[in-house]
Amino acid sequence: MSKKLNLIFLSVLLSLLSLGCKPDKKPIVLATYTYATNNRIANLKPLAQNLEKRLQRNVETKSYPDVESFVKGIKSDKVDIALINTLGYLILAPDNQHMLPVANLHVKKDAVDNYKTVFLTSNDSLRNYSAIPNKADQLTMMFVKTGSTSGNLIPRLFLSSINITSPESQFKEVKYGGNHTSTLERLVNGEADLGALGSNEYYKQIKADSTLKNKVKLLWVSDEIPLGPVLVNKKMSSEEKETISQLLLSLHTKNVEAFEAIKAGWSEAKQADKFQRISDKYYDSFREVNGSKTRLNDILKMLGK
Repeated sequence: MSKKLNLIFLSVLLSLLSLGCKPDKKPIVLATYTYATNNRIANLKPLAQNLEKRLQRNVETKSYPDVESFVKGIKSDKVDIALINTLGYLILAPDNQHMLPVANLHVKKDAVDNYKTVFLTSNDSLRNYSAIPNKADQLTMMFVKTGSTSGNLIPRLFLSSINITSPESQFKEVKYGGNHTSTLERLVNGEADLGALGSNEYYKQIKADSTLKNKVKLLWVSDEIPLGPVLVNKKMSSEEKETISQLLLSLHTKNVEAFEAIKAGWSEAKQADKFQRISDKYYDSFREVNGSKTRLNDILKMLGK
């Protein structure tokens, strides 16, 4: 009887070893969020496989339906490694108990119009953005969606700089287009006077159809937007955190497939050339401009409701 039990135990142990993962550890949850119809699970798979080999632990991939639910999942300590957008991190940061930003994608120096916001109008009476405040109560404004950095956060920061501090009360109406493509389409179709979206979509569409320049006018283009971070759970060991960081920092040379898969899942990552090490201070440009605090906290409180 004891020989049979020993054989069973040995069989189980060998099975665990054959998986290449430590049997006493819970699976690591590698998570992101869905954009449009892409849940990005396929984009994370090569990275997950690489992490399993390096950490000797099972890695489960998860995609939350949107940025808001992703932030809630992180706050509930259900995520170990997170690929989140800039707005999602800024919403999380003031009450961030579980995660550390360790890296983000570095955009090559010669990149052109990689990740910016464009502010557009379909209203012929608006010749430049300085005319917006005086006519705000007659205008309909369209953002992309609440969780969008380039299509919601950056436009609101821009509007606050021209004294539109409360778009919902100052504009005639505020709408959301759903995604960058539909926001531009709806603006062209006259569903709003003003629209803000990611520059990638705008330049892609006018390249495909140059007549769009006659249908919408470009009022403002932002500076390049810092890309969102990779977050690692604080409860992971120091060795695991450093292993993850080093894996990311060398991914562009040691696992090109995994690096390119990640880039393919985020339009703003198209011109990235590697991961770089960062900390929370990397995002201070949103919090303070020329020594003065921005209205970021007020905007985040409103978006985080």
